[in-house]
Amino acid sequence: MIRRQLQQVAQLLREARSVVLASHLNPDGDTLGCVLALRLALEEMGKRMVVLSSDGVPEIYRFLPGSEKVLTCTEERGFDVAVVCDTGMPERIGKAKDAVFSARVVVDIDHHVTEGAFGDIRIQQPKAAATAEVVYRLLKVMDVPITPAIATCLLTGIITDTGLYRYMNVSPSTFRLSAVLMEAGASPSRIAEEVFESRSFSSLKLLGRALEHIQREEDGRLVWSYLSHEDFTELGATDEDTEGIITQLRAVRGSVVLALLREVKPGRVRVSVRSRDERIDVAQLAEKFGGGGHRLAAGFWVEGSITEAIQKVIQALREWMHWSTSTSQRA
Repeated sequence: MIRRQLQQVAQLLREARSVVLASHLNPDGDTLGCVLALRLALEEMGKRMVVLSSDGVPEIYRFLPGSEKVLTCTEERGFDVAVVCDTGMPERIGKAKDAVFSARVVVDIDHHVTEGAFGDIRIQQPKAAATAEVVYRLLKVMDVPITPAIATCLLTGIITDTGLYRYMNVSPSTFRLSAVLMEAGASPSRIAEEVFESRSFSSLKLLGRALEHIQREEDGRLVWSYLSHEDFTELGATDEDTEGIITQLRAVRGSVVLALLREVKPGRVRVSVRSRDERIDVAQLAEKFGGGGHRLAAGFWVEGSITEAIQKVIQALREWMHWSTSTSQRA
């Protein structure tokens, strides 16, 4: 099934004259690595392209080849093909949505199976550790040479979505593909340094503030923190500087569900949620707030002050954790 879909998409891209590539909101290394790898491949084929990320490219990913060509929006419409990577549901495309759905054919490529899957062709590969693994297979079907630049983009997707190969999604095939990408010219040490070891001064100050605010409950299984608008203003930081903070919360021993609330603007709070337990599907919870994502990683917005958002979100998480685990036990 997957092989046939990949061949179908490969043929569409070969025949297309114009292509729009889109990442999800608050983009990470996987979604950006995928669209940039595809951009590099299609550029060699002479295609007219637009690459979109509604939230732009975070500073830590600006080392990726072609990242300077990513736009936050476009007035162009009527593309032959649109390819969306690692997105889960159309709402997660943000303001790039109109351009994407103006395309004659929309392709959704993901490594999660979600109810929000969309598009004319949906390629979902839950056994892949990152969507970058699926995009690699697509490029091979297209007979695209894996250049050092393409390899760097794809390996960045794998390294970031596996947390430096620490998460449960890692398999032997993940390491085999990583080796292939290294042989093609990607440097895992450089990627790790750029993403995990090169931070702005304000982002480190923001991390410190988030760690000051850290709290836990539900016998330590729920760990959360917050950043108020005052925190951002005082430290001269932006929401981009919060990249990776929620990963630090995972370090709390015994934690199962993690949440980070950020009052990016007064009265508007962005929430990121992670789960270590397959039974606790945080994407379903996010959808109740108008957001989305994947089973173990999701996000949404809450209107109101940071105090109001904390009360609303943490209570919802408590109830969701209880409901998810009790339902699983009954099953």
